[in-house]
Amino acid sequence: MCRDAALIGLAAGALGLPAAGAAQAAPAASPSGGRPVRMPLDVRALSRQRYGSDAGWYAANIPFVDLPDRTILDTYYYRWEAFKKHLRSTADGMLITEFLPSVSWEGANSTISAAVGHHLHEARWLRDRTVVEDTLAWWLGGGGNLRQYTSWIGQAVWADYEVSGDGRVPLAHSAALEADLEAWESHYDADMGLYWIAPVNDATEFTTSGLDIGDGWAGEAFRPTLNSYLFAGHQAVGRIAALAGDTVKAAAHAERAERLRARVQEKLWSPEFRHFTDRFGPQYPDRHGAFVSGPELAGFVPWYFGLPDARYDGAWRRLTDPDVFAGRHGLRTVPPSSPYYMVQHRTPGASPGECEWNGPSWPFQTSQVLTAMARLLDERPQAPVGRDDYVGLLRQYAAQQRKDRRPYITENLDPDTGEWIADFPDRSEHYNHSTFADLVLTGLLGVRPSAGDTLRIRPLVPAGWDHFALQNVSYHGRELSVVYDRDGSHYRLGVRGLCVWVDGRLVASGRPLSGTTVDLRRAPVRRPQELANRAFNHKGEGFPQASASSSGEGTGPAAAVDGRVWFDRTPVNRWVSAPDGARTVEFTVTAAEAVTVDRARIHYYDEGPGSEVRVPVGQRLQYADGDRWREVRVRPGSDRSPAANTATELLFAPVTAQRFRLVMTTGRGCRVALSDLELLGPRGGRAS
Repeated sequence: MCRDAALIGLAAGALGLPAAGAAQAAPAASPSGGRPVRMPLDVRALSRQRYGSDAGWYAANIPFVDLPDRTILDTYYYRWEAFKKHLRSTADGMLITEFLPSVSWEGANSTISAAVGHHLHEARWLRDRTVVEDTLAWWLGGGGNLRQYTSWIGQAVWADYEVSGDGRVPLAHSAALEADLEAWESHYDADMGLYWIAPVNDATEFTTSGLDIGDGWAGEAFRPTLNSYLFAGHQAVGRIAALAGDTVKAAAHAERAERLRARVQEKLWSPEFRHFTDRFGPQYPDRHGAFVSGPELAGFVPWYFGLPDARYDGAWRRLTDPDVFAGRHGLRTVPPSSPYYMVQHRTPGASPGECEWNGPSWPFQTSQVLTAMARLLDERPQAPVGRDDYVGLLRQYAAQQRKDRRPYITENLDPDTGEWIADFPDRSEHYNHSTFADLVLTGLLGVRPSAGDTLRIRPLVPAGWDHFALQNVSYHGRELSVVYDRDGSHYRLGVRGLCVWVDGRLVASGRPLSGTTVDLRRAPVRRPQELANRAFNHKGEGFPQASASSSGEGTGPAAAVDGRVWFDRTPVNRWVSAPDGARTVEFTVTAAEAVTVDRARIHYYDEGPGSEVRVPVGQRLQYADGDRWREVRVRPGSDRSPAANTATELLFAPVTAQRFRLVMTTGRGCRVALSDLELLGPRGGRAS
C-alpha cells in the first residue's frame, strides 16, 4: 500500500459544484489606494469549487460568471476546463489544439486550422495574453498550414484587438493577413465574382453539394461561408491599415469587402429556399452556377460578420422552425426535407458514426449561428427572432454537452435524439471545435467589444432574471465587472439594476436591463514572455529524448514531453514509474544540443488516496555539467513542494545544458507519474 504521500488538494471537480446563483462577496483592492471595493463573487473560492487543485490557473485567467441558469453555468465552467486541456506547450509557444490525442490529418504541433477562428474568440478572454499571441505568431508566422481548411482568422485578429485594445498585435500581423487573402485568389471565379471551395476543405465533408454529385468528399461550390470569411478578412485588413494611418490601403480593402458583400447577396441568395445557399463551382460545367438541391445551416454564417442587409433577415424564421433547422436537441445542418438527412454514407449503421454534415448538430456551426444571432439582435433588435430565441438555443446547446449526466462535448450529435454520433475513444473527448464562453460573454451577458474607447453592455438575458454577475475580465487593459441585481437584494452591494465597475470604480449603476454604454479609456496591456518548451517532442521521434529510471506497463517517457497536460484517467497522457518499490525515480530529458532554460513546469499526475500513483514527497531538478550532475538553485517565488494535478513551477537563473534530470522521492510503496515536464527558455522575438 502506498504510504507517506504528500497531503494534496483534491483533483479538479472533486469538491463539487456550487449551486446555481451561489455567490460569495469578496473585497477587491481599490487601484486608487482607497478602501476595498466589495464585489459579488469570490473568484478564488469559486475556482477551488469548480477546479479543485488546478484552481490557480483559472483564477488568474478566466472571467467568472454567476447565472440563475444552472445548465448554462455548469457548461460555461466545463468549457473553460476543456479549453485548458487543449493548450499545448511547444517549442513554438503555447498553441491550441482541436483534438486531444494526435490524429492523422493534423499539422505540425498537432494544430489544425479549421477552428482557429473559434479558438481565438475564446482565448481573447484569457487575462494572460500568451495563448493568443503565441497562436497568432504560429499561424501567421508560417508555422502552421493556414489553408489546410478555411478560417476567419482576419476577423478573429480584429475581434481580439477589440477586447485587448492593444494595437501592436494586429499591426504586427497585417502583412501576413493580407498575404493570406491574396492566396485565395486561385479560387476566384470572375464570372460569379465569388470564391469556390470543396466543402471538405471548408471543414464540412458530406454536405449537399457533394452528395448531389454522388461524392461527399467533393462538390466544389461557391459557399456563403468562405465568401463571408474573405469579406470579413478584407474588412479587418482595411481597419488595421487605417489603424496604421494607411488610408489608401484601408479604402482598397474596404472596397473589396463591399464588392464581396454585394456579390454574396446577389448571387448566393436563393429565392426558392429564401436562404443563402451554395452554388456549384466551375469544376462542374453542366452545373456551374446552379444552386445545390437544398439549404444548409451554413447559410446563416454571413450574419456572423454583419454582411447581409435587413431585407434578408426573414431567413431567421426558419432557424426556429421545427420542420426546418430546429431539432429537438440541437440545430440541424440540413432540414429533414433533404433526401440526405441523417443518412450515414461513410459508416452505414455504425456507432459511433463518422463525420457528415447532412443533418447532425455540429457545435462548430451551432456556435457560429449563435454568434451571428447575437450580432443580429444587437444591430437590428426588430429582427424576426428575439432574446428568448437566443437564450433558448443557447440553453439547448449547453444541455446537449452532456454524457452520463456530466458535462462533455465531442464531434457531432443527433438533433432528434440527443445522442452523440462521432464519439470515438482516444480521439473525440472534449473536442475543441466551437465556442461557448464567448457566446455567454458577448451574447447572453452582452459585453459587445469595440475598437473605440467605449464599452457597450447589451444583455440578452431573459426578462425574468433578477440577477447575474461577471467578474475577472480584462478589457482594454482595464479590470471589468458587470452586475445586474434588479432590486439590490441578491448581491447586497448597495446598488441595483445594471452596474459596471472599471478598475474597481463604479462607473454606471441603476441602468435598465436593456443595456448601457460607458466611456472607457484604455490602459497599456502587459506583453507576454516569449517562451519555448525545450523538452517538447511532438511524436516521440528524434530529440529531445526522454528517458526514465523505470516505466510502468503501457506507459513511456515520451508521453511526458509531448506538451499536453490534463489529469483525467482517460485518455491516457502520462508516464508512470514502475511498481518496483524504488524510493528515488529519475526522469531525464536530452536535447540535440545545449539549450538555455530558466524555468520548469512540472505537471504531476496523482490518482488520490487509495492509489499507489501519488505525487512525490520531494523533487530536485538537475543539469549535466560534463560528467557531473549539478543542482538547479531555484529562486524565490518557485513552488518548492511538488503539487498534485496542477503545475509545479520552478524559477531559476538561466542554465545552458544538453541534459536535464528531475529526481523524485516517492512515498513508501508509491509510484510517481508525470502528465508533462516543460523546460522553458527564451524564444526568438516576434515582430513589434
